[in-house]
Amino acid sequence: MILTVVGCAGTVPGPDAACSCYLVEHAGVRILLDLGTGALGPLQRFAEPCAVDAVVLSHAHRDHCADLVPLAYLRDRRDAPGTVPVLAPAGSAARAVGDGRPYTGALRWIDTGPEPYRIGPFTIRTVPVRHSVPAVAVRVSAGGTSLTYSGDTGVCPELDGLARGTDVLLCEAAASVDTPGAARHHLTPAQAAETATRAGAGQLILTHLRPWADPAAALAEARARGSGPVVLAV
Repeated sequence: MILTVVGCAGTVPGPDAACSCYLVEHAGVRILLDLGTGALGPLQRFAEPCAVDAVVLSHAHRDHCADLVPLAYLRDRRDAPGTVPVLAPAGSAARAVGDGRPYTGALRWIDTGPEPYRIGPFTIRTVPVRHSVPAVAVRVSAGGTSLTYSGDTGVCPELDGLARGTDVLLCEAAASVDTPGAARHHLTPAQAAETATRAGAGQLILTHLRPWADPAAALAEARARGSGPVVLAV
C-alpha cells in the first residue's frame, strides 16, 4: 500500500497543512481516510478527485469531513459517473453535509459495523472508539500489509485491539497540556506511543496535531514513552 498524507492538521487547517485526509492506494484503487477542512485542494496534487473509489469517514466533525461537500460538488460539475461510497458511523450523513445536502447526490452512505467491508483489494475493519460524537478507528489491509488509523479517540481498548500487529499505526496526538480537557476525547503523544507499544505496531505516525502545537516536542514526548519507531505526519 502507498500512504500519502494529504492533510494532517487537527481542529483547523494550519499554514502548512489542511485538516485530516489520508490517501491510501493499492493495485490502482484509491481510498481516502477522512476528507477534512481544506483537503480537497492538496488532494489534487496526488490524485484525480473524481477517480477516488471510496471515502472512509472516522466521524462527522468538520476537520474530518468538511470537504465531502466540495468533492460532491466537483463530481456534479464534472459529470463524474456513479456515486462514491462513504463508509461512516451511523447518522454521520446529516451531520457531515449540513447545508450542502443539495450537492451530495454523488455520495452513497454506508454505515460502519462489525463485519469487514471490501473495496477492491482493500479489506476495511472498523471499531467504535471514545470520542464526543460517534466515531470509529479504521484498519485497512491489502497486499499482506495493514494500516490502522485511530481517527479521534481517547485511550480505549478497542483501538488497542484493532491495531494489534499492524504495520503502521497512524495515530492522532491532539491532546496536551496546552489543550486542557481534550484528553478525554483525544490522545497525547505519550498515549499514542503507549498505544502503539501495547499493540505491537511496526511504526507509529503521529498526526492531527493542532497548528499551535510544537511538533518537535510532540515527537520527543512520543519517543520517550514508546518502544518503536515514531515519525510525524507532514
